[in-house]
Amino acid sequence: MERNARTKENGKGWTQSPEGDSRQDEPQEGATDHHIAAHRVAGYDPAVVCENALGWARDRDYAGYDPYDGLNSPFLSAVARHWLLRLVAMHGVRAFPLNLRPYLGVPEERNPKGIGLFARAYLNRYEQTDEGRYLTEAERLLDWLADNTSPEFDTPSWGYNFDWQNSNKFFLPAGHPCGVVTVFCARAFLHHYRVTGAERSLEFARGAATFLRKDIGTETVRGFDALTYTPYDSYVAINANALAADYLRAVGELVGEERLLERARELFEFVVDTQTDDGGWYYSVPASDSHLDYDNFHTGFVLESLAEYAEGKPPDHPVRRAYERGMTFHREHHFEPNGAPKFEHDTSRPYDIHASAQAIITFTRRDDPADRELARRVLAWTLNRLYDPDGYFYRRVGRVTTDTTPYIRWSQAWMCLALSEYLGAIENEP
Repeated sequence: MERNARTKENGKGWTQSPEGDSRQDEPQEGATDHHIAAHRVAGYDPAVVCENALGWARDRDYAGYDPYDGLNSPFLSAVARHWLLRLVAMHGVRAFPLNLRPYLGVPEERNPKGIGLFARAYLNRYEQTDEGRYLTEAERLLDWLADNTSPEFDTPSWGYNFDWQNSNKFFLPAGHPCGVVTVFCARAFLHHYRVTGAERSLEFARGAATFLRKDIGTETVRGFDALTYTPYDSYVAINANALAADYLRAVGELVGEERLLERARELFEFVVDTQTDDGGWYYSVPASDSHLDYDNFHTGFVLESLAEYAEGKPPDHPVRRAYERGMTFHREHHFEPNGAPKFEHDTSRPYDIHASAQAIITFTRRDDPADRELARRVLAWTLNRLYDPDGYFYRRVGRVTTDTTPYIRWSQAWMCLALSEYLGAIENEP
């Protein structure tokens, strides 16, 4: 790789930019690329917004609250021993119009998925600008991820930093891994290897693929051996299978491992088979296992996962057909004319930042003018309604109130990644 000639080992197995890790090389607030400045959105330079958002997170050491971290309260965790009490406590904190976490003793912490998203945002900016300070910060976050894998398995895997109750289906204790979190963390290592050729990153990427292939549970659904959400349950989420399929494909193609590619093909076939006649995907199989219908950002997860696999396939290929039908459904049913991301296909509010971020990522996957324009409209709406000039993003605009709590993973990390993806998509535009 071209970048390898300009990098050196930093003593931890990563490659390190020539600038080293001097603090003076940190991204400076307000830094901008003059070419990108011509592509202002809602009066903002996206490069400056991305810089400021990353700086806001870095100033807080990438630690903060999460919508679902209520059970990190020492008071609530002590009494919420039954699944229903856990559910009430977790969603009570999440939905309360005032941020109760400071009063309940919920600590501000790093979230592994969030760290993976921030790392990828920095890697994107490094590729776009060739500035070593971005690589330095990405590798600092990768060091943390490498040191904070789940202790429950020998293969690299990650979970949330809080106890999580999924209705009455399963309970996932803090630190125990699940497939979705593992994919988003492992993608950062895979990205880093592609940029730098660092073998340590490849080892983590391959190890995570082994976890997904061997350690996550399986359930026979519609004749397919589908993945369960965690190693401990029987819950089948379609988007989790799509994300795993895409990750196994990416690693399998990189290392030439046929068993990974074969498992990816099986999971992609399952995802295609679960697409409805409308062109969308329910959250789970069976659909009745989830309160979600055709929701916005999980649909985006599925489509992002299908994008590269569908690319180059003939128009009549099942995966290509599923992807094109899904993109049409997503574009036509999940967004208001002004770019506001609807919550579900038939429900507008709450307009959620996670849906905004994922939409920007989904609609910058391919070089399509209609996709790019929708991504721009979503970004414009988001900057107008969910961005604080101090550098952080709000969570959502609800039916009555707007949740302005700065959530480090749900809002900040996702929008940093989305902005970096958007900048990459427009960097070659005139």
